[in-house]
Amino acid sequence: MKPYRVLGACSGWSALLTQYWLTTTHAGLLPGSITYCGFFTIWGNLLVALAFTAPLLPATACPAFFLRPGVRAAIGVYILVIAVVYYFLLRRLYHLTGLDWYVNLQLHDINPPLYVLDWAFFAPKRPLRFRHLPYWLICPLVYAAYTLLHGALSGYYPYPFLNATTLGYPRVSLNIAGLALLFAGTGAGFIAAGRYLPNPA
Repeated sequence: MKPYRVLGACSGWSALLTQYWLTTTHAGLLPGSITYCGFFTIWGNLLVALAFTAPLLPATACPAFFLRPGVRAAIGVYILVIAVVYYFLLRRLYHLTGLDWYVNLQLHDINPPLYVLDWAFFAPKRPLRFRHLPYWLICPLVYAAYTLLHGALSGYYPYPFLNATTLGYPRVSLNIAGLALLFAGTGAGFIAAGRYLPNPA
């Protein structure tokens, strides 16, 4: 378990730091930082890196929040939805090469299955209940609200399906509702699967 989580933490942090360096190099420090923080992919991968790292720290330094079964399951939901949305809606929009391509691969194709496997085999699951689902939707909905507010002020939207300038707010609202259903359905799947998968103490 520990070597696997070391691998996951290294992959998570290296991808995040390299992507930050690439983004700020291309766009400048301040605008690059704002652009970097505007992607839910970054939010999800940051949570994954923290979740991989937390169990490796001494008990006195370990952030207990990231050891909670509900939190670890929610992070699994986020990163799996990130991977699915990228694969079906976004993959063909980007034509990356070199280091950009590899870091993108880490963020969307390597880190998500690494974390989902960690959750499936090494994370406690028995306390999970369907009443957790509304709480798991808070992070994606906060992100959507932030993106719409930032987009209204700047005109920049990181994802085409959230672009209110192009699509209009009614269509974007429907897209957000659809994504919320995807998160909720994926979360329900995690809770149901948790009843049958290994449940380490």
